[in-house]
Amino acid sequence: MHTITLIRMRLDPSTKTYVARKIAEGKTSCDAQRCLKRVICRQIFKILERDDRNRLGNVEGLAVVA
Repeated sequence: MHTITLIRMRLDPSTKTYVARKIAEGKTSCDAQRCLKRVICRQIFKILERDDRNRLGNVEGLAVVA
């Protein structure tokens, strides 16, 4: 997670804006990174959850057909 955070902070414009906004709110750089890690975790969880739902839907569909 740390590596993803560092790479996004260096390359992604929207992430740079997010971190700058957090620092402007009075957070330290470490606090801003911590907040960014939470955001990234939420994004990954949503992707995994969506994939899991799609996979379960396909399995249930196969059971109905069989």
